[in-house]
Amino acid sequence: MQPIFAVIQKEFKQVFRDRSMVAIIFLVPLIQLFLLAYSITVDVRHVKLEIADLDNSHLSRELVQAFSHTKQFDLVGWTRNLNGIEEGFRSWRSQVVLIIPPGFEKNLRRGRLPQIGVAVDGVDGNTAGVALGYAQAILIRFGQRIQTQVFAQKTRSQPHLVEMRERMWYNPELDSKPFMIPGIAVVLLTLLPMMLSSMSLVKEKETGTLEQLLVTPLKKTQLILGKLIPFLLLSFIELSFLLLVAIGSFHIAMNGSYLLLGWLSFVYLFTTLGLGIFISTVTTSQQQAMFMSWFMLVFMILMSGFFIPIENMPLVLQKLTYLDPMRYFMSIVRDIFQKGSGLRFLQRDAIPMAGFGVIILTVSILKFHKRVG
Repeated sequence: MQPIFAVIQKEFKQVFRDRSMVAIIFLVPLIQLFLLAYSITVDVRHVKLEIADLDNSHLSRELVQAFSHTKQFDLVGWTRNLNGIEEGFRSWRSQVVLIIPPGFEKNLRRGRLPQIGVAVDGVDGNTAGVALGYAQAILIRFGQRIQTQVFAQKTRSQPHLVEMRERMWYNPELDSKPFMIPGIAVVLLTLLPMMLSSMSLVKEKETGTLEQLLVTPLKKTQLILGKLIPFLLLSFIELSFLLLVAIGSFHIAMNGSYLLLGWLSFVYLFTTLGLGIFISTVTTSQQQAMFMSWFMLVFMILMSGFFIPIENMPLVLQKLTYLDPMRYFMSIVRDIFQKGSGLRFLQRDAIPMAGFGVIILTVSILKFHKRVG
């Protein structure tokens, strides 16, 4: 064990002697966490809303207030000219137009169903779909409230036999941050160990110190362990630091076990560090190692379900995602954070992820032995 401790000590000294390396390990991921957390979101806020209130009644004004008193819509104007809706969309003056027809209140009080129109600019399909969903939810709530207030007596005399009540589990506010920020932590936890381990070994080759280490009584396995353990510890510290900042700054609820998350992160790190060793065996310079790390990282992110749900991908790509170890860890972290899932529910991801870690690390170490042997 003594030779391994000597290599570990040397690695820590090299890392903390270089201030830029310390910044890369601790400061850069923190900046990336904040930038990505605020920039990558599927929430739609401040949609520009224009009102065409052709009824101008008490209830129509209540409906307008229901839309304007939300974070999702910003009331930007009023119109009575339905032919001018397209002009508003083309000039980006509005993105959604709520059309309240004449006789809205009268028809509602008579028990008829007034036809409310919602015109949406569909250039950005995602925003349009989400905005339409928000509008639908507001209209449903408004309808329920009006039914209770205005038609309470009638409702009691003619009760509905079937009533649907919606309940959103795990994320009742439909906030994207509890979903995206743990995913960002996974990306950062993949990027840093893989790049640092690959570049550290390649740097030894570039400077010629790897050959000097190999002519010492140090065995190759001891050399690899001595190289990996510091990055394993640093990655753990980085993960803890990022999660603490994420939970404290973005008020994300952690519903699962920290201990389970730590153990599964430890398993996943064997995969990323194994990939780093593999990259070091097929590259000869730090620039090549960095380029290849980025190439692999882009593939892993796109196939992990971080941006796009895997179920929405073509069937061929869905099959391909099973080769991506990040896919399993992404699902594990999100489930632990949001659902508080235990190991019983995480086995289907934890087992293949552990298998990938063993295979990748073993193959990488064997290739490293062969390359330097």
